[in-house]
Amino acid sequence: MTLTSLPMILYVLPVITVLTILVPPKRKQGVLALGGLSYVWLSGGFPALTIFLLMTVSAWLILRLQPVRTEEKQRQAEGWMYAGVGLQILWLLLGKLLLPKMSLIPLIICAMQNTEYICARTNRQVSIPALFPFFCYSSEMPRMFAGPPMHPDASENMWQQRNLNAENIGAGAALYIRGLFQLSCLTLPMQHLHAALKQLLPHGSIADTWLMIAVYYFAVYFGLKGAAQLGQGIAKMTGLDYPDSFDSPILAGTQYGFWTRFLTPVSKWSQRVLCPDRTADAGSYFARAALTMGGLGLMLGTNVGGILWGVCCALVLTGERMLNPKWIAQIPLTARRIMQAVFVLFFLGMLRSESPAELIGFFAGLTGSNGLMFSRTAGYFIKNYWFTILLCFAALFPVRKTVLKAAQKKKWQRTAVQILGFCLEAVMLTMSMAELMSNYLRG
Repeated sequence: MTLTSLPMILYVLPVITVLTILVPPKRKQGVLALGGLSYVWLSGGFPALTIFLLMTVSAWLILRLQPVRTEEKQRQAEGWMYAGVGLQILWLLLGKLLLPKMSLIPLIICAMQNTEYICARTNRQVSIPALFPFFCYSSEMPRMFAGPPMHPDASENMWQQRNLNAENIGAGAALYIRGLFQLSCLTLPMQHLHAALKQLLPHGSIADTWLMIAVYYFAVYFGLKGAAQLGQGIAKMTGLDYPDSFDSPILAGTQYGFWTRFLTPVSKWSQRVLCPDRTADAGSYFARAALTMGGLGLMLGTNVGGILWGVCCALVLTGERMLNPKWIAQIPLTARRIMQAVFVLFFLGMLRSESPAELIGFFAGLTGSNGLMFSRTAGYFIKNYWFTILLCFAALFPVRKTVLKAAQKKKWQRTAVQILGFCLEAVMLTMSMAELMSNYLRG
């Protein structure tokens, strides 16, 4: 993972952050854009950087050539819009052929932002941008891995309201440390454990299969959440206020609630760009949801497993949309949360399958043909990773928010929580650097 490489942690991120703080306000966006290019290059090399530049330049050219949408030129403006969106999809497919999965994430975020800008221009919500501001908007470094695709006006307002002070620098540093801890001490061990458990298929038991899927979810969840908080912390230290990307999705009682809590800014982008009409019928909603989720699964999964994952998610979302909310509310909340967790893990098993044979092995493991309980190999790994697994499970719940909320009554409680938080952040930073150095020496 690029974000957990020592050159990125020790050189690129600190240098770009400090330079952004020190340079004049007119130069700050350019420095962050330079950091975004550095991240794309480090994550995917020259091919990723080339595709990223092609995506940005082609989107800007479409914006320049696109006519103003009037009654006479409505079809022409929409034709340019579809052409621009089609080009973004084409560059993503090219990236899918040339780049590893994790290198696609900054390209996906760039394509989402460019698509929203093109659609906003078609609807006459924004003016034609100059090349440099548009380039800075597309390649802002924290947004490359924090993942909040923003409307152009929202991004401009955020920069106008930028507030650089000591308090924001401290809060940003705390977010940075928490994100780094999740990436290095939770995501990396779970990735290693998942790679080891993969060898059990197609001969693993039901317990082995569910353990493997849960470990994979931990790796994905804390990888994305850690990256989001890392970017959010960098933005905070430079005076920018990025929204939270996660809101304890384990507490969601429906699939729709899960996806609005999991990568919240991406969910809002989908509502703004893909499904602005909330009164759409079930067929239209399913088509858009299947296209969106299936496309995302195709980018981050395999051809078969990723598309199947997207279609299944779209089916469940459409089914919830058709049901009466009163019927869903009659089911106890705890039962609904357990049901959604099972759905998410089951669908995730399809997404993680890298070949049709592995997908078949996943379903074979769920049938129980190889037993119900953990195998000896799985038991061995549980003994070695039990503490990290428990820590990952506990971190799924909003423990920190609960503690902070409970400590607001008395001043001494707030002081004690602040001191404890400072000590925990120091421990997390030490553990993160030790884990990163250990992985660097082993690699």
